[in-house]
Amino acid sequence: MLRVTNLETTYNDIILALKGISLQVPAGRIVALLGANGAGKTTTINTVSGIRKAIDLKIEDGKVEFDGRDIGALEPHEVVSLGISQVPEGRRIFAELTVEENILIGSYALKERKNFIRNEEMVFNYFPILKERRRQQAGYLSGGEQQMLAIARALIAEPRLIMLDEPSLGLAPLVVREIFDIIGHINRERGVAILLVEQNANVALSIAHYGYIMETGRIVMEGPSDVLRENRDIKEFYLGLTDVGTKKSFRDVKHYKRRKRWLS
Repeated sequence: MLRVTNLETTYNDIILALKGISLQVPAGRIVALLGANGAGKTTTINTVSGIRKAIDLKIEDGKVEFDGRDIGALEPHEVVSLGISQVPEGRRIFAELTVEENILIGSYALKERKNFIRNEEMVFNYFPILKERRRQQAGYLSGGEQQMLAIARALIAEPRLIMLDEPSLGLAPLVVREIFDIIGHINRERGVAILLVEQNANVALSIAHYGYIMETGRIVMEGPSDVLRENRDIKEFYLGLTDVGTKKSFRDVKHYKRRKRWLS
């Protein structure tokens, strides 16, 4: 469904952010894009969603295609009209508006307005706490509830692809688990494809079908999520798992980084 091919982007015509990345999100699948801060994950989804002018981001080379159509030059509202929704990092809900008003704003791209009531009930089924708080000002919700609202706002417009940017950011582990379980349900029950941008590799790979690892603007590793979870380097450097009693020297870490450069 979504195909990114040899994509290079720059900020302010100077800073090379993405260095020839390629990735795919098939229809109805969850794909995780993993990496540390500064790896280029958010830049990738901002490029796809068309949010470039406001942040002085420019495509220098490569293609972004959705259903075979080149969308690299489209404006954000045109990208949304194709069925792509983005849940930005930090939630970015409208704090002064109610929960219901936030969801209503998300429905502006809904092609069949008569579906709004049905879709609103659908998102309330996924997030019952939002139904309880529907008339409450969104700024008074907890962090987890605000994240649920941001996802509901994206889902209300019947997207074919949702791009989630760091949905676990700043949330307690139990809340993260709950939200990721709901994301998995949405994917299975609605058939919505999901591009999941995360630093929390463990929880992301637990629901994803496929994953890509990014470092400094490059894809350095990819594969089915179960294969990535068993990879020795992924376990150690992204999942925080090491053999008991094993100590890693700085030399080992440098070797890991060199190996990733070769893979890229």
